[in-house]
Amino acid sequence: MTLVRPDGRRVRGERARQALLEACLCVIERDGIAAVTHRKVTSEAGLPATSAAYHFQSINDLLEQSLLYADAQAATALNDCATAADPIRALAEWLVSDFTDERSRVIAEFELFLYAARVPEMRKSAGRWLNDLNALVSTWTDRPGAARTICAYIDGLLLQALVSGECPDPKRLEATIRNLL
Repeated sequence: MTLVRPDGRRVRGERARQALLEACLCVIERDGIAAVTHRKVTSEAGLPATSAAYHFQSINDLLEQSLLYADAQAATALNDCATAADPIRALAEWLVSDFTDERSRVIAEFELFLYAARVPEMRKSAGRWLNDLNALVSTWTDRPGAARTICAYIDGLLLQALVSGECPDPKRLEATIRNLL
């Protein structure tokens, strides 16, 4: 049997790329999208100054890939909710815990969504969250428009909570989703 060793350069490259994506989100969390530069992101990641330009074609590419990276993490959580004994309760609890534990990250994600509204090339990537959430909620209802209404409610609730500083109540969120179904 031949043991296949992973290419060390590829593994290091993927680690650097992930560190840059995390660093980009951290810069956005702390300082906003306008502050994102290759230099600031590489400094945040603790990598050489040329790393971001090597891994990402442009700042827009870095921002889009950061949005997709955040979406991939959300997609994993949505899959976990889908397989839970009570997926509606699991979704409500995850949304509130994510909002509570990762409030800065949620702010960064909303900033990226709004940025995508101005950059047509990013709109498809920004739509992944809505598509993923809609796909989950669509499994709970056959009423036309109900899933989209729930998705709009969730995004609106989170945005309002960010502005007001008040944490959503998971039981109220769950009850509202059930009522909208």
